Amino acid sequence: MVQYRQMRNLRAIFKKRTAMSPLNHLEQNGEYARAVAAIHATGREIAASLDLDRTLHVVMQKAVETLPMDAGVLFVWDEAAQLYRVAVSHNLPPERVERITFAFNEGVPGWTVQHRQPLMIADARLDARVHPTVVATGVLSVLAVPLICHEKVAGVLTLFSQTSTHAFDESALQLAQVFADQAAVFLENARLVGELRQWTAELERRVAERTRQLEEKQAQIIRAEKLAAVGRLAASVAHEINNPLQAIALHLQLLADESLSPGGQRRLGVVQQEFKRIANIVERLLDLQRPKEGQKQPVDILAALEYVVILAEKQLQRAGVRLVQQLPATLPAVIGVESQLKQVFLNLILNAAEAMAAGGVLTITACREGEHVDLEFADTGPGLSPAVQERLFEPFFTTKADGSGLGLAVSHEIVANHGGMLAVQSVPGEGATFTVRLPVNG
Repeated sequence: MVQYRQMRNLRAIFKKRTAMSPLNHLEQNGEYARAVAAIHATGREIAASLDLDRTLHVVMQKAVETLPMDAGVLFVWDEAAQLYRVAVSHNLPPERVERITFAFNEGVPGWTVQHRQPLMIADARLDARVHPTVVATGVLSVLAVPLICHEKVAGVLTLFSQTSTHAFDESALQLAQVFADQAAVFLENARLVGELRQWTAELERRVAERTRQLEEKQAQIIRAEKLAAVGRLAASVAHEINNPLQAIALHLQLLADESLSPGGQRRLGVVQQEFKRIANIVERLLDLQRPKEGQKQPVDILAALEYVVILAEKQLQRAGVRLVQQLPATLPAVIGVESQLKQVFLNLILNAAEAMAAGGVLTITACREGEHVDLEFADTGPGLSPAVQERLFEPFFTTKADGSGLGLAVSHEIVANHGGMLAVQSVPGEGATFTVRLPVNG
């Protein structure tokens, strides 16, 4: 429809020129044929290309071939900068012209945009609307045509003659309008395609983010179900072990009250120490099924962390670990069970110390992120492989020769019961960072 309307307008232009001009009929037909070919070529480029610069160059090139012009500039609207900038120029010094910009009411293009109609200037030297930079190039006549599509001015096609004043007439204006209309349609199509691409990219981003969240939730559910199943089994075993442990504890106490030789006392001490270790494992097994209940209340995270650091100070010194704390002056309180959160912090600090057997640095940072408080425990140990990271919070999984594999599993469960998240990031050979994220409002 647009192409048909353009051809009809073109025929009217040349019919009018034939009636008013003594030009040879064959010459007139040749000029008409060149114009038709130029419009067809521009239309094909617009239909086949989404390359903005290439297509606008074609529009300018065909206008040069068809119209009595020596130079030209095609301005387009820059949405980000809220001004019109040079998209294409012809036969003008690029270092001068390409820096020209204007608002919707400035200069020749501004007048054209503001009035939404073409403008012919017979003598550019006498019109203040013509930019001094353009006049300095020797421009004598100016023809400016707005690029209008769907009532929106997308740009301005500005043509110049450097050979004579009064170079443009009504027929040149109408022919220039044909090229301007083609450029306007292309710019509108390019804008719509750009918006479509933005929406597509945004949709893909949202889908990817939603998929990631769903996969994360699914992994949490699977982990929770596995933890619950193992917890039930562990608790059952713990209860079975607990009864004979009580009998052993009683007899150890009776032995301690008896007179034993120094050697006997030492051996009894070893047995008592190992008994405490077994009792601790049983306690952790019970915690795995159901972390100790407690009254949730506002917890001062910085105070809880300070308490735990004091507890772990000796172990860190023995391991040759230097502690660096990067903490804010204040943090919002979180709603939770203070003893459980201290247990998590202590476990992470001691794990870090064990990971740095040859010494290292443990950096603890804390900050508020939106409605959460984030605490990071970053060590300079050997790091963790992806395979280890994947299983790190599973019950009974451990990389230590004498580990129970329960500390991180219980810590993960405690943080989850507080509505938070315990995660690890690590690159083998570059240490590990454990992040505890807790909601401010519980």
